[in-house]
Amino acid sequence: MSNEVKVGLLAIVAIAVSYWGYKFIMGKNVLLKSNTYKVYYPKVDRMQVGTQVFINGVTVGSVAKVELLNDVDRTVEVVLDLIPDMTIPKDTRAVIVATGFMGGKAVKLMYDTPCSGEDCAEPGDTLEGEFRGLLDSMVGEEAVGDYAAILQKSLQKVIDTLNYALLSEESQSPIANTMRNLDATMANLNSSTAQLDQLMRRSSGNIASSLKNVESITGNLEKNNAKIAAIIANADSLSSQLVAADLEKTVNEINASIQELKGTLENANKAIAGVSGLVDGIKEGEGTLGQLMKDEALYRNLSNLTREADSLVTDFQDRPYRYMPLKSRRRVERYDRQDAQEAGN
Repeated sequence: MSNEVKVGLLAIVAIAVSYWGYKFIMGKNVLLKSNTYKVYYPKVDRMQVGTQVFINGVTVGSVAKVELLNDVDRTVEVVLDLIPDMTIPKDTRAVIVATGFMGGKAVKLMYDTPCSGEDCAEPGDTLEGEFRGLLDSMVGEEAVGDYAAILQKSLQKVIDTLNYALLSEESQSPIANTMRNLDATMANLNSSTAQLDQLMRRSSGNIASSLKNVESITGNLEKNNAKIAAIIANADSLSSQLVAADLEKTVNEINASIQELKGTLENANKAIAGVSGLVDGIKEGEGTLGQLMKDEALYRNLSNLTREADSLVTDFQDRPYRYMPLKSRRRVERYDRQDAQEAGN
């Protein structure tokens, strides 16, 4: 056998195994004889191919097909694929139930008694379809009434508790206190509205008189409308004149300030020009300050004179007796010898 034939056979086997595995995952074994039944539902609530079919909790097949028919009611056709040799009665009901709160679905086959012979449905027959909600699926159709009764009793207890908390005068709960405060607030509001109504009745005559006075005032204003308009026009004209006069005065003051500023700037320019001329003269050597800056010999003489004056002042501070009118020269020499000895030590 050639390699090409071997590769071809291997590819065929792989395809067949893949097809069988896909169908097996979807809940159908293609190696076994098909045992299918049709069911029609008004809705299936997102049930998919591969959904389990069970009887009394035991899986007996799966959903092989889900198709939306193109009829007036948009009926959904579901094909159930059961295990071989599985017999069910003709009156079997295929009920779609919920398997949990997350939206899982399953098909539950329900019938009263097992069948035999002609009472059994043939493959390809149509079964009766039924759809149940989450509550019916979880507790069962026969237990819905019991749960409803329990829920009714619980609700009645809650209502009784609320009635006691809201209406009982002995209750000290926050809700009861709030209701009593609300009742007192409404009573105060009713009393206030009654007092306000009495006040309005008593003051109705005064209010009517006030309205008449207001009407009279508005009538007078309407009659003197032309005069009021003339007064407003005169006031407008007067304010315009005042504004114009004030503006002219302000402009004159500004002009005078500008003239004074010009004079100040001219004087400043003259002063700056004089200072500039003085500096130029110093640079040229004019005057004492200029000669001092230009003549180095004069600068050295002044420096020597300063040092000699400083030395004289220092000697005068240290030996004042030399400059005092003493009668004996010997005393001066004695002081000099003492200064020399102190300096040697």
